[in-house]
Amino acid sequence: MQRELIHTAHRRRRLHGWAAAGLAVLLFTVSVLPAHAASVLHEPEAAVPAQSLTETAVESASEAPPEATTEYVVIELAEEELPPLPFNFPQVGPLIRRGFQDDVDRRTTAFIPRNLDRLTPIEMPEGEERWIRIDLSEQLLIAYEGTTPVRGFVISSGRAATPTVTGTFRIRMKVRSQTMSGGSPALGTYYNLPNVQWVQYFYADYGIHGTYWHNNFGQPMSHGCVNMTNADAKWLFDWAGPKWDGKTVWFPARPDNPGTLVIVHP
Repeated sequence: MQRELIHTAHRRRRLHGWAAAGLAVLLFTVSVLPAHAASVLHEPEAAVPAQSLTETAVESASEAPPEATTEYVVIELAEEELPPLPFNFPQVGPLIRRGFQDDVDRRTTAFIPRNLDRLTPIEMPEGEERWIRIDLSEQLLIAYEGTTPVRGFVISSGRAATPTVTGTFRIRMKVRSQTMSGGSPALGTYYNLPNVQWVQYFYADYGIHGTYWHNNFGQPMSHGCVNMTNADAKWLFDWAGPKWDGKTVWFPARPDNPGTLVIVHP
């Protein structure tokens, strides 16, 4: 009986020792974490380029002491701080602006083209004031003024079974908004999409238009058309010819108001 009491006393002392050690670690963690969190949360509110966020995280990790535990700090980014893109690749220039992805009319993939060396080489047109280049292999659309790229967008072209047509075309018709439908119910390919906005047809039923039913830009997703966000499609609609009169639903190109050149290539 005496041995059992001695053994119980020793075990209680060990438990008290462990509890004290655990409390000391907890107090140390609490004393360290607020200082670290404050240093993160009180960073200047200046815009931070998206590409620098990973580098900053790596540098912060390398500066942490070896014995430091992982700490999770919630950081709320302002819209102008350019949070991560809805796509990982490609990005060939800095973003122009970024809308939250739950706002279908504000989201954008627009960037300022700086280096387009990895695009598929093509013969550049001559004498065109404005023209559009669509690189299907890179899933990019670039708007040019003369030889200068002025705006770039990440797009979704046709899937393998319904590829986007390639060649040299001109925008032939503009439609502010329409319902698009097609496919086969029997084959499970039928679709009916109301309120497709900022449509620009460049060959037969192939067009460039806004998209609200997916956000997977950078990957082929369509039945042959070129998908853009609504905001990106509107920018291109306003920028490219023919110049819309602001009221005609189906607005065709004319000799005195021609459509912008469109080059679609692999």
